[in-house]
Amino acid sequence: MSILADLQGIVGGALGDLFSRATLYQTTPGDSDGQGGFTAGREARIPCKAIIDTYSAARVQAGIPASDRKVIVLGASLPRNITPAPGDTIRVGEPGLDATAHDRLWTVIEVARDPAAATWKLQAR
Repeated sequence: MSILADLQGIVGGALGDLFSRATLYQTTPGDSDGQGGFTAGREARIPCKAIIDTYSAARVQAGIPASDRKVIVLGASLPRNITPAPGDTIRVGEPGLDATAHDRLWTVIEVARDPAAATWKLQAR
């Protein structure tokens, strides 16, 4: 096992209690209906752990809307085959630093992760 694979578990174990329960929602595209249209896609509800933070004033001045939030998802809380993507939605259920941002459905705009996938940083609107 590589050090990067170990790092995800180490970070997950160390920080897991600091993160709130969350649900990542991913919709798979529908299939062709054979008549030129598509069937409805399926929504997957993926439980995970996340925290919500605000962007710094410098990032807001650089162009990130002040209403956007940084949602950090604990990589160890996601199944191995799940990768957050723009267009997904996420709900973080427990209040923390930004109580007004919780129990709200956020749309993922941009996704970044560290090399070990220990955390995923989502720009959410």
